[in-house]
Amino acid sequence: MKKIITVLLLSILFLVLDNALMPFFSIKGAYPSLLFVFAVCYSIISGSWSSIYIGVLSGLLQDVYLINGLGINMLLNMLICLIAAEIGKTIFKDKSVVPIIACFFLSLLKGVLMFAILYVVRQFIDVKLILYISIYNMIVAIFMYKKVYTLSKVNFMMKNWKF
Repeated sequence: MKKIITVLLLSILFLVLDNALMPFFSIKGAYPSLLFVFAVCYSIISGSWSSIYIGVLSGLLQDVYLINGLGINMLLNMLICLIAAEIGKTIFKDKSVVPIIACFFLSLLKGVLMFAILYVVRQFIDVKLILYISIYNMIVAIFMYKKVYTLSKVNFMMKNWKF
């Protein structure tokens, strides 16, 4: 239960920081998504089921601020977090190079998919922002991944085998 509450509170904190603080750090109109980077980093470290939950939760929280697109972030974050969990199965989780690069490419993939979905419903976004946001998310992942990895090693966050 502590694990669920911790992840929920961190997600809400990152949502608040995303919408209240991160716009002040924008470069050419692009700023990172702390919530998305946290979800990807957590999904790489956790398993497939945890990645589904964090993807849906982070997407639902991001959809609160997306006008005319309820459910798009939820679907995309769930898919991206599942891909991140598959990446996490094949790497050494204590090394941070691959997760940081994966965060860049997964952020780029989410941006392209978001652009495609919004293009179909006649909502247009600037394509250049996708690359800037992806680079910015990668920079945030450099600092966030080790913290999330350390958090996942705390006793109440780990899954213990019971025989």
